[in-house]
Amino acid sequence: MAGPAPSPEVVVATVSKANGQDNKQVLEILGQYADLSAAEQDNAWPLFVAKVFSLVFGDKAFVRGSSDYELQRQLPWSTNCWLSPLIILTPSSSQHVAAALSLCVLFNIKFSVRGGGRLNHSGANSNDGGVVISLAEFNQVRLSDDQSTADIGVGLRWLDVYKALEPHGLAVAGGRVPHVGVPGLILGGGISFQNSQYGIGAMGVVNYEVVLADSSILNANANENQDLFWALKGGALISVHLPSVTLLQSSDKVIQESIWCEARVYPPTAYDALAAALIQYHDAIESDDKATLIWYANESAILLVLVYCSPDADANENKPAIFAPFLSIPAVTSLVAPAVRTVYELGQGIADVVSTEAKVYEFRTMSSRPSLKVYKAVEQARAEQAAALKGIEGLDITTVFQPMSSLAMKKSANTPLGLDPVGQQCAFFQPLPSPPP
Repeated sequence: MAGPAPSPEVVVATVSKANGQDNKQVLEILGQYADLSAAEQDNAWPLFVAKVFSLVFGDKAFVRGSSDYELQRQLPWSTNCWLSPLIILTPSSSQHVAAALSLCVLFNIKFSVRGGGRLNHSGANSNDGGVVISLAEFNQVRLSDDQSTADIGVGLRWLDVYKALEPHGLAVAGGRVPHVGVPGLILGGGISFQNSQYGIGAMGVVNYEVVLADSSILNANANENQDLFWALKGGALISVHLPSVTLLQSSDKVIQESIWCEARVYPPTAYDALAAALIQYHDAIESDDKATLIWYANESAILLVLVYCSPDADANENKPAIFAPFLSIPAVTSLVAPAVRTVYELGQGIADVVSTEAKVYEFRTMSSRPSLKVYKAVEQARAEQAAALKGIEGLDITTVFQPMSSLAMKKSANTPLGLDPVGQQCAFFQPLPSPPP
């Protein structure tokens, strides 16, 4: 943690902004703690932390052993994240978060921040013996008066965001998988349905509201704290040195909501034909910034999600020509039938097919230029790993290709990701318990 611990008086001043009380009792307890020797503090800090957090935050602080603590502890889908923090906090304001961080610094205890809770790594959204700050109550979407931007709370999943914006005929360039949380995707860059048109999802963010480790609350945008604004656009995905930052809200540009889409399922035997079509598609998207394609392949099927960001296409008579090489290959079925839909309707269609959150036990990524040789090597590697896992019931390896045009890369320039402005593709390797959405 940066800098010396704040004094009890400074901490109480921050706390008072959060709960609107004078907090004399809190100051007394912190004074008692400060008077202890270092050895005494080492033994007594859990008791003091539990007492202070309960006084300051009331029923927003779930102390280990209290009612509903277990429910909060087990909210992440992965048991890897079912650790044993001393406190799970559900703040509902930036002042609450600032107060929590000031207490964590004073007591010199570790903390974790939980957004959507999708990452399965131990310690990603929980810890043992520290404080978990769950942002679930930051769950509002507010449109600006001119409807050009939307303030999005980081406790939301992307399907919630699309649902809130749909009545206004609007959307944002957010996540493709409905259950993914807002903060993880945006801080990692974010691949959306509208990559070619707008670049990675983080490029649509015009402002971040954050709390730093010193409990200061600030905005990062093109005019204020520009270095932090730059670092937050994908910086969480790589090793960028930042002060401890807790993202509370992002303000995103809103876009049109109508898109043409279809989700087609092919047999595994169509792999080579689809790979050849994918090479043609890479060439075509260099002059068409409205098309997006997501490729999923596992042992039993290949799923292509086709998206065209124009309401002019229709289900039958005017399918986007850019997808013709794929549409000419016989499919088994369409999980999402071809139609012009809203972004929310597409997300809900995917959610209807996969009724529970996809449990990604692990994933690895790489990027490459478009290449049939790469596609064949990736499929061979997937098949070999799938064979090695055959003894594990219900587990399969899924590969995902996300083609990205040079247009998308140029629109995603000037970020910590250092993306080359050339056509390329991201590849993801994921052990999943069932076929992906």
